[in-house]
Amino acid sequence: MAKERKEDRTEEDRMLLSRRSFLNLALGVGAGAALAGCDSGFFNFLQPKKDSPLEAYPDRGWEKVFRNIYKEDSHFHFLCSPNDTHNCLLKAHVKNGVITRISPSFRYGEAKDLYGNAASHRWDPRACQKGLALARRVYGDRRIKGPMVRKGFKRWVDAGMPRAPHTGKPPKEYFENRGRDKWMKVTWDEAFRLSAAALHNIAKTYSGDSGAAFLHKQGYDPAMIEVMKKAGTQTLKFRGGMSILGATRIYGYYRFCNMLALMDDKVRGTGPEKSLGGRSLDSYTWHTDLPPGHPMVLGMQTNEFDLNSVEHAKMVILLGMNWITTKMPDSHWMTEARLKGTKVVAVSVEYPATGCRSDEIIVIRPGTDPAFMLGVAHVLINEKLYDANYVKRYSDLPFLVRMDTLQMLRPREVIRGYKKKKLSKDTVVLRKNDPLISHTKEHEKQIVTEELAAELDDYVVVDAATGKPVPVSRDDFGRKFAINPALEGEFEIVTLTGRKVKARPVFDLMREYINTNFSPEQVSKIAWAPREAIISLARDIAARPEGTLFACGMGSNQYFNADLKDRAVLFVAALTRNIGFPGGNVGSYAGNYKVALFNGVGTYIAEDPFNIELDPSKPVRKKYYSVYESAHFYNYGDRPLRVGGHLFSGATHLNTPTKALMFANSNSLLGNAKWHYDVVNNTLPKVEMITVADYWWNASCEYADIVFGCDYAAEFKHPDFSASCTNSFLQAHPRTPLPRVFDTKPDIEILAGVAHALGKLTGDKRYDDYWKFVRENKVSVYAQRILDASSGLAGYSMEKLEENAKNGIPALVNNRTYPRMGSWEQAHEDKLWYTK
Repeated sequence: MAKERKEDRTEEDRMLLSRRSFLNLALGVGAGAALAGCDSGFFNFLQPKKDSPLEAYPDRGWEKVFRNIYKEDSHFHFLCSPNDTHNCLLKAHVKNGVITRISPSFRYGEAKDLYGNAASHRWDPRACQKGLALARRVYGDRRIKGPMVRKGFKRWVDAGMPRAPHTGKPPKEYFENRGRDKWMKVTWDEAFRLSAAALHNIAKTYSGDSGAAFLHKQGYDPAMIEVMKKAGTQTLKFRGGMSILGATRIYGYYRFCNMLALMDDKVRGTGPEKSLGGRSLDSYTWHTDLPPGHPMVLGMQTNEFDLNSVEHAKMVILLGMNWITTKMPDSHWMTEARLKGTKVVAVSVEYPATGCRSDEIIVIRPGTDPAFMLGVAHVLINEKLYDANYVKRYSDLPFLVRMDTLQMLRPREVIRGYKKKKLSKDTVVLRKNDPLISHTKEHEKQIVTEELAAELDDYVVVDAATGKPVPVSRDDFGRKFAINPALEGEFEIVTLTGRKVKARPVFDLMREYINTNFSPEQVSKIAWAPREAIISLARDIAARPEGTLFACGMGSNQYFNADLKDRAVLFVAALTRNIGFPGGNVGSYAGNYKVALFNGVGTYIAEDPFNIELDPSKPVRKKYYSVYESAHFYNYGDRPLRVGGHLFSGATHLNTPTKALMFANSNSLLGNAKWHYDVVNNTLPKVEMITVADYWWNASCEYADIVFGCDYAAEFKHPDFSASCTNSFLQAHPRTPLPRVFDTKPDIEILAGVAHALGKLTGDKRYDDYWKFVRENKVSVYAQRILDASSGLAGYSMEKLEENAKNGIPALVNNRTYPRMGSWEQAHEDKLWYTK
């Protein structure tokens, strides 16, 4: 073949050759041959260049638009505190005066208490998906843009609030269109005037004998009318939803309620000693979030632990708690603990989101939680896996029960001349009206009134060594408990009357009951859980004393007889020594309910309106004129619990007729109330004024008469503070530089505004004095008073708390332990339980 000439090569050939040459060069093979016949300029790209290679890149100016979206003009911090048990300080990024995005503060690791104890940086980043999207709420189309009044209600007030002469009822025409009526935007002064006028008129109408006669004719239960003591103010109801979320702004509703003793005095002329305020509706129990078995077993409102306690656990059992979904800012604690070896078992009635993050999931039939846990107890007892020493020293399971009466056997029944031991350990007995009872900071011991002390009695156990009955007092508890009581067996006891009775320990009765009804086979049929899962779980718990956390959700608290679930869980925890330890405890997580963290709040809500302290440096004088009431009765057709003519409510829990409702920070009292149809159609027609304060238009607003548009947290212009039941942070609501988006006001200014209108109506200057520091823009005075009077908060400066919060740094409550855990003192210091 003739030799191929260079000039005969096509452009395609040259390119192929160039690629082959490059590959040969890269492989280091035949470099000289590769260069033959190639343009040496082709390899100029190998020459070093002085200029940036990006200079040849196409114009990148378009990136500036993209980057400018995230470039802020400024930023500030605010506290997000919805009813989700957490609270997070968030950073709002502002551009052109508008919040464009939200991010975590990343400074939780800098939180400290007064002693210098610091939080872990692993609390960061503290935020959830809802928090990061809050800018949409600030500027959302359902923001309440100012005060709104229902037309029918305004016509009633402007007409002089006419009523039927014989029943006192307002004409139906003014109230029948709730939920369908038109709304009017009014000025704030007008909204305050309408509210004050209605409150005063309602209180006056239903006061005295004439008011009682009206209520009788309207069909209210006589017991409800009697408990009012002829005070029309007792028909005025107030509620701050989850009040711990705002110590001054939300608890302000209960302060307002107490203030109305001034109105009662004006209407009835009773004087300070006999005046009554309004009725304060409960919050936590209304949601049915309360685990009813906790106070029954432990004597405290709720036992719980910080969510980072899972770090100390060897196993966590999720009982109706969907941690990943409902504890979003703190979900990482569970997943990180699992990575380090903590076993996660989810017990649920469905396959929850947390299921795929668990090692095991046990799906049970709804409502069978007690049976399931008693099945676990069956295995613990019959396989002798329980901690007998702990049970004998820290529980009531050794106490003897008489088989003839099924009552506790008492020492005075079997020991001649026996005298009940005086309460001494961790306890002080006081008169019911002793002032120390209200001095919360001075409570170093459990306070028992003389009346309650008279109810307390001693118990009897059988000494396992001698077989003889031995008296046990409330003080005989813990490590120093010297007796070795029998847990099982039936004993014949001779009483002082010479009668022989059979008696058995509580443990023995529980054992028989569980063996009869709750074997794994029986429970499997009841709860639909596999028999093997019940046995396996029991053995896992027993193998982890002081290391099993029972994290219970709130959903299962809302069943009738839900106390059985709590008592069964606590029974298993007690059997296995898992109450009060960092890694072994029982918790029930609901809303932000732990008012005990702010146990000095009484200085704010119960300041005596007849003796107001206007000097911020002086102590407040407290007196409760308001009465607490459960919202359940309002929700139950506004009637007491009377069945077959028998009144079950009792003197301490009787409700009064509801004629006015003022509430804030909650849609649960009305908009999403259980039995909603009955509330709207049968209860609301009897209520003569409903006001709702919120920042977001919800279903409660639809059925209200007056809607007060509130500031959102990112717009707050008064400082406040909050805490949580799932962490140890004390968190301030800082004032923010963001201008109000709409014509809204802070909750506390709304209350002060209605009070001012009442003052104008009655000519009483004390209504203004009661909110003096709101009008002077010194709300921090009220906040500081609460801090100073609270056991775990005393020593903090509201000014300093706010300053740190503006920089994204919270504080820590001065707890005994970090993480905070219920029952720690009982488990480690042998402090007494809060029970009989």
